[in-house]
Amino acid sequence: MRNSTRKSAFAGTVIKQKKHHVVSVRLNDDQYATTLAKANESGRKLSDYCRRTLLNTTIKAIAKPDDMVILRQIGSMANNLNQLAKRANEAGFKLVKWEVESLCKNIKALYYRLSHDWKD
Repeated sequence: MRNSTRKSAFAGTVIKQKKHHVVSVRLNDDQYATTLAKANESGRKLSDYCRRTLLNTTIKAIAKPDDMVILRQIGSMANNLNQLAKRANEAGFKLVKWEVESLCKNIKALYYRLSHDWKD
């Protein structure tokens, strides 16, 4: 007669979870060759290399919508600054000094409103 009990894994054995989800990525020939070369250098299969890269890499987020508004304002102020510089070169620096100082204060105020990531 056979015993109906199943064998159990040794204590401390890690049971691997099955992978049910597939993530597909399109690469051109150069990108594929580079990725394959990096996987070979690491001694891993391509799928394992990609999985570890995806899960262990930290990517900084792109600018937040609030930051984009502030960056556009700074861009328009930079345009104003260029116009003031042109006017100062034509008419003399003392006539536009107060405008430049005011614009600098506004740019500094916007800079301090940006999120921490954009200050570095």
